[in-house]
Amino acid sequence: MSWYEVHVKTSIEAIDAVTGVLYSYDATGVMINNPNDADFTNQEEGKWDYYDPQNLKLDFDGALLTGYYENCDIEVLVSDIKESLEALKDFDIDLGCGEVDYKEIFASDWENEWKKYFKPFRLGNHIVVKPSWETFDIKSDDLVIEIDPGNAFGSGTHETTSMCIEMIEKYMTSSDTVIDVGCGSGILAIAAGKLGSKHIIAVDIDENAVKTATDNVALNGLSDVTDVRHGDLINVIPEKADLVVANIIADVIVKLSDDIDTILKPDATFISSGLILDKVDWVVEELKKRNFNIIEVVKKGEWAVVVSKKAKEL
Repeated sequence: MSWYEVHVKTSIEAIDAVTGVLYSYDATGVMINNPNDADFTNQEEGKWDYYDPQNLKLDFDGALLTGYYENCDIEVLVSDIKESLEALKDFDIDLGCGEVDYKEIFASDWENEWKKYFKPFRLGNHIVVKPSWETFDIKSDDLVIEIDPGNAFGSGTHETTSMCIEMIEKYMTSSDTVIDVGCGSGILAIAAGKLGSKHIIAVDIDENAVKTATDNVALNGLSDVTDVRHGDLINVIPEKADLVVANIIADVIVKLSDDIDTILKPDATFISSGLILDKVDWVVEELKKRNFNIIEVVKKGEWAVVVSKKAKEL
């Protein structure tokens, strides 16, 4: 069995977009090495205990993404990935140096290597994110999310995901219907379920993400209250929600905001993330143009989350 690592040197801004490209070619997993990740580098005791700082050092300014692939024509794969990365420039995404290379590895190396970086950790006041293969000393008031990222973005370690979970915990009530747009691994939908929501809709355009999210929802015992759907953003959601969360990228958030009110109940909360700091002010202004009131902007590392509500009509 042949396994390969495909390495992409890119910018901080392009991390999510490049991750999506790697997964679009059926990566078994993607590892992100970002030396500028403030959550990792501040070494807050008890929060991040699963990595060696030496592993974050790079010889260039940006981030190194590694995708893992099984039984493929690696030359064709790398050529296709380069072509897709080049296409991202049409969306004004700065790829940084954009270098792509690869090496052959053994399956056992991959299985052991990436899992040692993903250990249980805490988010917000009561949330514990735990990979399914790990054990953890759980407190009586802990809400445990068991997660296997599989072929989808969202393990909780990325600032955008962690901030979204913290905002869900802050703004959601147990009676809320929640919609997770671009659900990835399903972690945000699961967080909503663990916090008490009785009706959750999670949607993703990627079929692999839908499968991974469905499996993770079942792993956490939330299948009865969570509907995972395959579709393009909100086109497959006729329902309305009390809270909508979208952890995507700035340009898609702005596009989504044109129609997001079709799935918002009166006084609903819209949590949007995946926002690089350079684009936060732009997103805020675009939301204001669409008659949203900005409730809160939270920044962490190179990223931000914006919490807003649609202004009530007079």
